[in-house]
Amino acid sequence: MVMRINPNQQPLWRTPFQMQLGTGSNSVVLKELSTAQERLIAALYNGIADRQLPLISTQLGLSSEQTTEVISAVGDLLLIENPGQQKDRKLDDSFVSSAFAEIIRASLLHSTDGELVLLSRGDRTVHIEELSQAGLSVALGLASAGIGNLISHDENQVEKKDLGPTAFPSQLLGRPRLDALRSLLAASPNQALVSTGKKLSDAKLQKIDCAVLISHQVTEPKRYSCWVNRDIPHVLITFETDKVSVSPMIIPGQTACLFCLEKMRTDNDEKWPVIATQLISSSKRFDDSASSYFAAGVVIQKILARLDRVSGFELAQENLIGFNLELKSGLVTQLTWPKHADCGCQAAG
Repeated sequence: MVMRINPNQQPLWRTPFQMQLGTGSNSVVLKELSTAQERLIAALYNGIADRQLPLISTQLGLSSEQTTEVISAVGDLLLIENPGQQKDRKLDDSFVSSAFAEIIRASLLHSTDGELVLLSRGDRTVHIEELSQAGLSVALGLASAGIGNLISHDENQVEKKDLGPTAFPSQLLGRPRLDALRSLLAASPNQALVSTGKKLSDAKLQKIDCAVLISHQVTEPKRYSCWVNRDIPHVLITFETDKVSVSPMIIPGQTACLFCLEKMRTDNDEKWPVIATQLISSSKRFDDSASSYFAAGVVIQKILARLDRVSGFELAQENLIGFNLELKSGLVTQLTWPKHADCGCQAAG
């Protein structure tokens, strides 16, 4: 095994005799370092085979206690080797250049080679219900982060309402949204393939890793029941008159589901089903740019965290809660709900 400090945890000098490694919550401050210990840290940034550590320490003039002191201090900053994630493939050089920040972020999140994380993401599949402004932002963000397969059942064409600086360019007016997304992705380095869900067999649909639903005010149960029945994790964006909400990551059989949410709303307001039925037929849209970008960012983070964990990369904690953004105040609040006693997922859990 090779011990190597994550190169993205920057070495910084606080004083001539005090070094800080990294700037985040797990940064390490090393005080009263000897010159030999400084050299050991420099060597750890390059990487030291564990079997060679005693020899290198001796060459630097360090005792075993002094060496252990350094290794213990920087332990949380060492890269983790993933034997099951061998780098037998390579990312395209042009994609590496454009995805440099994604690689760094993946490395910091999982304490491993960020390129390995993006290679693994290339094998993952995400279904995006519709390629409206928010759906397009999610698709482009996931492609930028290395997701390899994007699927949608959206058969609509790009209309005038779909054009804009944060949406499709005017040149794509009249094209099917899926084709328009392909054109946008073809213009830049990435590893994403775009497919229509209409042509996929049930077996291939079953292999989808995660699904994104997008609604205005309310969501018809049939739109999420298919993902529950397939045991596929899914997340819901809901644009409302005064806020935008992103649901927790719904993991069938483990977390409370969207049926639970609807039952809870009915418990709180017995007339909710009557109101919801009317809102379903509303043509009003509330996906302004601020709401769309907020929702897309949260959804992308949730999907990447889920898929990276499924791929075997360590994560200190996966955030399974949702969020509301209140548009008037800018206040962000947590969104959670319990399993409902009358919901079938209660028995499944």
